Amino acid sequence: MQFLRKLPVNLLKRINCRFIANIEVQGHDYEKNDLPPKFVKVLPPSKYGGEYFVTLLTGSSNIGKQGAHFIKHLFEVAKVPVTFEKIELGPDENKYPKEYLQSVQRNRHAIHVDLQHDPDEKHKQLLLNNDLDLYVGIIHVNSIEGYKCKYPDVDITVLMQNNAGNFSKLEYTPVPGMVETLKIVQQRYIKRYFNFVFHYAIEHCHEKVTFGHQELEFPLSDGMYNKIALEMYNEMKPNFEFELIPIHDLVRSIVMRPKRFDIICTTDRYGTFVASIASAVCGGASLFSSTERGDHHAVFKPLQTRLSVTTSNVLSPYGIVRACIDLLKYLGEMDCARVLYDELMTTMICRDIRTREYGGSDSGEYVICDIVNRLKCKHY
Repeated sequence: MQFLRKLPVNLLKRINCRFIANIEVQGHDYEKNDLPPKFVKVLPPSKYGGEYFVTLLTGSSNIGKQGAHFIKHLFEVAKVPVTFEKIELGPDENKYPKEYLQSVQRNRHAIHVDLQHDPDEKHKQLLLNNDLDLYVGIIHVNSIEGYKCKYPDVDITVLMQNNAGNFSKLEYTPVPGMVETLKIVQQRYIKRYFNFVFHYAIEHCHEKVTFGHQELEFPLSDGMYNKIALEMYNEMKPNFEFELIPIHDLVRSIVMRPKRFDIICTTDRYGTFVASIASAVCGGASLFSSTERGDHHAVFKPLQTRLSVTTSNVLSPYGIVRACIDLLKYLGEMDCARVLYDELMTTMICRDIRTREYGGSDSGEYVICDIVNRLKCKHY
């Protein structure tokens, strides 16, 4: 079977693949369109003169410009030792993957403001996830009083595998009119993913980890996830509960009994809609942020998926502020992160300043200004 690995992918359609048990891709899970590199380029930490350098990706739209203004204004007023390297998306299609990738490699950290969800931008994002090996997506959602959450005291962290999936080049035609697509699952990358999940749970003192799967439908791939997860859990013997649950039961329980969950982990096949459902239960995606993490790089984003179709007058500030808080925690600036979170909650709950989406009459800019004004007072 070794000779099959040397064949070009386009020759797969000429052979019978029924008896191929494993197809390995050296160095990584195979990702959309291009083979990932065998290693991730890692540069020294980007902290010079006591300041962190962070890539700020924005766009030429009003959404991107206003979001970047929000972030820079918050960090300037808060006196946080962060300097932004701003990269603005332009009409050049090659600018985003190359220039942005090089910037994140230099700085190791990035905030991505101007989210676009057309196929071309999604494809570029998949390439970036491969090149930087951002293999885990982190989304933390929680109930906030008065913000459309039907259940109090909900606090869920979703940890999804971020750069594995269906692969556009690993496809072939066994008979005319039929196309089969392969998915590559490698044991070592499953172990790496669960190693991150379990250590994340231990580090943040979580009490329960739930893994969503479809082993009945995919006994080999999802079955391998379940087997490895249980073996690692029994070997580590951590102080938290671990359970396996079919994905349809998981989704139903998130809607009906969200308080039973602490950490939810799943593969990239189900992670996006699990995170969407969890955020919807807690009031909506525009309240929260997401983080794409690797061993050496991290990209922080608002979770909401409507930035690209809204106008600057209705831009939600909550996810942007939360992305800033996540960045500060990642950099180890815990005091700054705590102060910014407290001021955000004061604005949202105590002062009842909210956008129209949540029954208020205030703009996103006014929400940011209220936080900024109180931060200024703390420094005088």
